[in-house]
Amino acid sequence: MLHTKDIKNLSELSATFCDTHKKSEFFTNYVSILKLGKLHAIFQSVKQKGISSLSLLNILICFPFIDTQNVHRFIGSKWHCFANYGKDAYYRLKKNPKINWRNFLFGVVKQMLLKVSQSDSENTVRALIFDDTPIAKTGHKIEGVSRVWNHVIGRSILGYQLLVMGYYDGVLFIPIDFSFHREKGNNSKNLYGLKPKHYREQYKKKVCKQSAGFQRRKELNSSKIAASVKMIKRAVKKGVIADYVLTDSWFTCWEMVKTTIDNGLKYVGMFSKIKTNFVFRAKKMTYKEIRVYNRKQTKRNKKFNLYYIRTVVEWNGMPVVLYFTRKGKHGKWKVLLSTDLSANFTKTVEIYQLRWSIEVFFKETKQLLNLGKSQSTDFDVQVADTTIVMVQYIFLSIKKRIESYQTLGKLFENTKAECLEVRLHQRLIALLIAILTIVEELFPEVDSRKMMTRMIA
Repeated sequence: MLHTKDIKNLSELSATFCDTHKKSEFFTNYVSILKLGKLHAIFQSVKQKGISSLSLLNILICFPFIDTQNVHRFIGSKWHCFANYGKDAYYRLKKNPKINWRNFLFGVVKQMLLKVSQSDSENTVRALIFDDTPIAKTGHKIEGVSRVWNHVIGRSILGYQLLVMGYYDGVLFIPIDFSFHREKGNNSKNLYGLKPKHYREQYKKKVCKQSAGFQRRKELNSSKIAASVKMIKRAVKKGVIADYVLTDSWFTCWEMVKTTIDNGLKYVGMFSKIKTNFVFRAKKMTYKEIRVYNRKQTKRNKKFNLYYIRTVVEWNGMPVVLYFTRKGKHGKWKVLLSTDLSANFTKTVEIYQLRWSIEVFFKETKQLLNLGKSQSTDFDVQVADTTIVMVQYIFLSIKKRIESYQTLGKLFENTKAECLEVRLHQRLIALLIAILTIVEELFPEVDSRKMMTRMIA
């Protein structure tokens, strides 16, 4: 990771996560913007009778904003009277392996991108951003869990690795795809890092091989690189318009770079694979050998206060730029790889810093929206709950963006006027009530309710 992390222009939602989100107006004014009813077809083929899946989903999405963490608490709360469905209806929805939650999330993203006014500025950078985060679990009986490495604390934990592909549109970061992964481990006797007894006790659900749930379970044992490659292809196929793919050093490999180029995008990522050979001046050299060869070409960037060396090399016949950079004269050298030969060092670093938005996303969803807190033993529920969290994050991002005056002109070209009209109407009603209250205090004989009725009529 680079020495400089600039997040001042990125969407941090914690400042806006307040009591205003716990009012019904939040949903009437913002959830309706995405018109989830258009996604009914995703659920219609797998649930044709009973309560509408979208009705249940709308309620599940509300949970963080009404101080409710799960279905059990919702059933026992005052809010249950507004949607008097039994708890089994919610559980059946989330446990259904036939529901394609990936298509649902993409559908929400598509609705949002259709509403968002795209900037015509040539300086706008749109990027697909990849990263993973450990999701801790407390029971070995949860389907598909394993021991996974947590590099933050420096030891393995019980849980999953959650891989997320996010989209940055020049202003806003939103999650658009994800997959769960587990680690097999090096000990053949303890498969997935679990004791044989614990692995036998783990919940294993039988699902149809043609179902979306079966495909999700296959992803558990796939590599994160293979999953990332598929995500890039899916995003491009579904019409997501991006300029760059941004990753940290763990994801930077030839397969990722080639997939990015093949799909018409540019790649920027940290690089740390020591034994990889590049072609420089007709010779095969490692990045360390290339840096030593060019050590006298070191320059200083005043904006970021970094020393750097820029070198164009070939990687499997493809020209790429290697930036060797360090903080201070005695700092440790790091390598930034880019396929954008036209960008200078400053622009490349600015583009790469957008990757920090996914770190902000992980922090906010874990703290505010309970990402990874689902303790169901059913893997389909884990996928459903994670999808719901990401939709909640998208809604919060919409709210912050709508109410942020500095970006109001770039947002929701088709619905902006309608939203402003609703807000103006609410203010006028509040002003009217205040005036009538004063009139009633000054003239007790006046019936304010009758006056209000006449004025509205």
